[in-house]
Amino acid sequence: MAPLIGITGRSVKGDIFSGQNLHLAESPVDLFFAEYARKVALAGGLPLMIPMVDMPANYIDCLDALILTGGGDVDPVLWNGPSVYSHGVSRERDEFEMGLLKAALEKQIPVLGICRGAQLLNVALGGSLEPHLPWDGGDQHCLRSSDRNERRHTVQFESKSILSKVYESTIEVNSFHHQAVKNLGAGLKSTGWSPDGTIESLEHENGRVVGVQWHPEMQTGVDLIFRWLVEQSRP
Repeated sequence: MAPLIGITGRSVKGDIFSGQNLHLAESPVDLFFAEYARKVALAGGLPLMIPMVDMPANYIDCLDALILTGGGDVDPVLWNGPSVYSHGVSRERDEFEMGLLKAALEKQIPVLGICRGAQLLNVALGGSLEPHLPWDGGDQHCLRSSDRNERRHTVQFESKSILSKVYESTIEVNSFHHQAVKNLGAGLKSTGWSPDGTIESLEHENGRVVGVQWHPEMQTGVDLIFRWLVEQSRP
C-alpha cells in the first residue's frame, strides 16, 4: 500500500468563492494547492489534505509522513521579530502546524517543509528568521512576476547532507520568498546556501526532517525530494 502523506493547507473565508451567496461569506474554507498532492502521488505516495481541525496528534497517528506547505509569513511574535514586513500571518495556522510538527517529531515520521514550511520548522524549534530580503537585490529571492518554473539562483549543499544525496552538490531553484532562516532552532543544521549566503535548506539531526526554501512542487515533473519523502515513509 502506498504510504499516506499528510499535506497542510490554509484557512480562508468563504467570500472568495461565495459571489452572490452572501450567507457563505463568513464560512471557513480549508484551501489546498493541488500541486503538492499531485507530486506526492506521482512519487508513489497517497496524499491526504489535512483540514485545520485542532487534533494534530490524531492526524499524525494515521500518517506515514508530513508536508508543511508554503503560504503567508509565520507570526513574528513567535520568533521575537519585527512585524513591519510581515504579511499573510495566521496565528491559527502557525499553532496548528506546530502541533502537527511536534507530534511528527515524537512519532519520528519524515517531514518536508517547503518555503514557509521550512521557516515554521525553524521557528517551532526555537530559531529565528531574516525578516525581509531585498526585493531587487542579491539573488532575487522574491520575484512575484517570474515564471514559477524559472530557476532564479543556485543552491550549494553541504557534502554529507541528505539533499546532496537526493540531488547533486549544486542545483538551480525557483525562488518566491521574502524571509529566510536566520538563527537555527534546536537540532537543526543548515545544509544549503544561495551564492549570497542565504540559508536555502536545513535538516534535523534525526535524519528524517528536511526544509527547503524553494518550491519543488512547482517544477515540471516529479522533483526528487518527493521521491525521497515517499521512500523514507515506507516501513
